[in-house]
Amino acid sequence: MKEAYYCRHFGGIKHHAWGVFCDSCGVCADRACIKIADKKLKCKSITLANDQPMKHQWTLGTSLFIIFVCNLPSSATCEICDEECGTEPGLTDWFCCWCQRCVHTSCKPMIHEICDYGPFKSMIIPPGSLEVVNKRTTVRKRLQLRSIVPPVWPDWRPLIVVANRKSGNNEGAAVLSMFRRLINPAQVVDLTERDPVAALEWCRLLGNNPCNIIVAGGDGTVAWLLNAIHKLQLTGTGNDLSRVMGWGKEYDYSLEPNEILKHIWAARTVKLDRWTVAIKSDTKSLNFRDTKKKMFMYNYLSIGVDAHVALNFHRTRESKFYLFSHRIFNKLLYLCFGTQQVVDRDCKDLDKYMEVYLDDKKIDLPSFESIVILNIPSWGAGVNLWELGLQGNEGVGMQSINDGKLEVCAIYSSFHIAQLQVGMSQPHRLGQAKTVKIKLLDSCAVQIDGEPWYQNPCEFDITYCNQASMLMSTFRS
Repeated sequence: MKEAYYCRHFGGIKHHAWGVFCDSCGVCADRACIKIADKKLKCKSITLANDQPMKHQWTLGTSLFIIFVCNLPSSATCEICDEECGTEPGLTDWFCCWCQRCVHTSCKPMIHEICDYGPFKSMIIPPGSLEVVNKRTTVRKRLQLRSIVPPVWPDWRPLIVVANRKSGNNEGAAVLSMFRRLINPAQVVDLTERDPVAALEWCRLLGNNPCNIIVAGGDGTVAWLLNAIHKLQLTGTGNDLSRVMGWGKEYDYSLEPNEILKHIWAARTVKLDRWTVAIKSDTKSLNFRDTKKKMFMYNYLSIGVDAHVALNFHRTRESKFYLFSHRIFNKLLYLCFGTQQVVDRDCKDLDKYMEVYLDDKKIDLPSFESIVILNIPSWGAGVNLWELGLQGNEGVGMQSINDGKLEVCAIYSSFHIAQLQVGMSQPHRLGQAKTVKIKLLDSCAVQIDGEPWYQNPCEFDITYCNQASMLMSTFRS
C-alpha cells in the first residue's frame, strides 16, 4: 500500500511512495512538484535584514493521522477562537513555522501580521541577528557564519542542537528534523556533515552571551563534543550520562516538541568533572620510540571483559555485513557477546597482568576480569555501580560527579556483570582517589565513555583536568 499525503502545490491528497516533507517549514510535496514548490513557496529564512520586522510565515497544514505527514501538532488549537485545528480533511488550517501558532483560515485575517517567535523566542537566533558569509539555501553544508547580533530580548539564551543523524535507529535524524522545525534551522548541526569544532563556532560568535548546547547521541558523541568544547576553551548530554543528567536513556517519542523545549529551558546548570587520561605505551614491548597519547574522560574508563564485549559489538556494527540496525536487535547482539564471554573468559586472571595505584598507593587486587574507573553513577546502561549494595558498608564514601574524585571497582566476570545489571550482586570496591595509575602488562580491550579499542601494554595516568557545565533536567532527574 502506497503512502498518502497532501501535496502543498496541488492542495489535494496524493497517493505516491515518494512524497517529500520539509522539516524546516513543514511543506509537503509530490516529487513531481518539488521544483515548482521551490519556486512558488518560501522556506524558513535563516537570515533577514536586521531592520525588517519578522512577519508570520504561514504554512497550510493538517493534523489528521490518515496521511503521510502530520505537519500540525495533534493538539493544535486556533490562536483566535481557541477551537481545535486540523480536524477537516485537506489542507485547511495554517501554522507559523516560527512561533508555532495555529489558526483557522477564517480566523487568519484577525491575527497580527508581525511574529513574536512564540513562547520559546529566548532559545531562537532570529534571522535578523544572523550574518553569514554567503546566503546559499544549503544551510547544512555551506553555511559560513560571520557574526551574530544579539536581539534586544530579556534572558536570551539561544539553543544549539548537535546530533549525528546516523545514531541509533535513525533517532538522530528525527531529533534534527524536530528542532529544525522549532528553531532557526541554522542552529541545528548534523555531525555527519560538520565536525564538532565547526559546530561550536556558534559559541565563539556569541561571545559573552550564554547559550545551551543539546547533544542527541550516545556517550561517545557527547564526549566528542565535550572534548571540542575543552579544546576551544569554551564553557559548556549520551546514554549513561544522559541518565545521570535526568534526560532518560533514549529519545522519548511520546513527548510533544514544545514539551522538550520547556524541559530544556527549565533545566539547571551543574558541574561535571573532566579527567585527563595520559596513555604511555610500553616501548620495550613495541620496540619503537616512546608513544604518548592524551584523552579526556567524562563518564568512565574500563579495562577488561566489559570493554571486550563493547569492542566485539563495535566491530560487528562497523562491518559491511551489518545490515540490520534496531535497538532491540542491538541489545540481543550485545547479550550474545556477553554470554559468549561467560564461556570463553578471554580476560581471565586480568589481575595478574595489571598494577593499580590510587593516589600513588599500590592496591591489592582480587581475581577479576574487569576494572572500572567511574566519574558518574551510571555504568553499563544504567547500573549505579559504586552505590550498588552500599548500604551497611561503613567507611565507603558517597559518589559525586563534581568532587574531584574517582571511584574504582573490580568486576569478577561477564556473569558478574549480568548479576549487577539485575541488582543481584555488588562490585568489589577498590576505593576512591584523586589520581589513578594503571600499569597494563599485557594487551587488553579498553573503553573510554563507550568508545572501545584494543590496547597494547601501557601505563594509564588519570588526573583531574577541570569541569564542564552541563544541563540537568528538573523534570526527570
